[in-house]
Amino acid sequence: MRDDSRTTAWPKHAAFLLFTLSFGCAHGGGTDIATLASNSDQVIWEAGQKALEKKQWENARQYFKRIVEGFPQSEYGPACRLALGDSYLREGGTANIILAISEYREFLTLYPSHPKSDYAQFQVAEGFFRQRNGPDRDQTPTTQALEEYQRLLDVYPSSSHLEQARARIVQCRQSLAEAEFKTGFFYQRTRKIYRAAVTRYQIILSEYPDYARVDEVLFRLAESLTLGGRPAEALPHLEKLLEEYPQSRLTEEAKRLRQQISLSATSPPTSPTPPPGAPQPPAPSPSPTPSAPSPSPAAPEALQS
Repeated sequence: MRDDSRTTAWPKHAAFLLFTLSFGCAHGGGTDIATLASNSDQVIWEAGQKALEKKQWENARQYFKRIVEGFPQSEYGPACRLALGDSYLREGGTANIILAISEYREFLTLYPSHPKSDYAQFQVAEGFFRQRNGPDRDQTPTTQALEEYQRLLDVYPSSSHLEQARARIVQCRQSLAEAEFKTGFFYQRTRKIYRAAVTRYQIILSEYPDYARVDEVLFRLAESLTLGGRPAEALPHLEKLLEEYPQSRLTEEAKRLRQQISLSATSPPTSPTPPPGAPQPPAPSPSPTPSAPSPSPAAPEALQS
């Protein structure tokens, strides 16, 4: 009969090392098991940094996770969490970017006052920025990126990443405005739904006055108002275009549209012309011409004389 009392207990991290060894073999190896088993968090940290520099993403993450899980009081703990986020973000791909954002947000939760908190916040915004779509697709990632960059400006006004964040904010705002413009133009030209087009153009003027194509927005808005039967409302937008954007390529078209609206406003109303094929109204009947009175027949007495 076997004596179970003689069974030797494994070290606490033996299961972790066994998993890592099997994982490394399955994925081409590269992780140094002796380093992972080291009692020095500094040795493991340095190995992780070297793997990160060589773009050995998974190997680097194994070293960093070893410190996070095996050395909870390590001075390298915060740096390892940031390095995990960096490894995912630098490797790229939608799934990795999502994991990177999660790592950075966890860092912000655990270390809200850490000197690197502004960096983590900037990287969260970068994660969303890298997922943004073109102007004809869903703009949710762009909106989220804009919010995260703005949070950096609000919470960390002394951050060294402010200049980069402001540049990204400009890019995000231009993308969002372009998306609104393309939608408005689609409603105007393709669907002929002028009221919807007007709404989109007005959103740009109120929320994105820094849009690079405001002159065209003004002109398309005036066009849509005119085509939608509201020409009087179009005139102020044309005037603004001509006054504030005299070098615009749409200046001449704006002048012609303004003149067209002015002429239609001063022209007397005319009877509508029936469309081709419609029954024509009957021509008025000519008035009868009065005939000369017939001579009265002579009286019988006059004939007898």
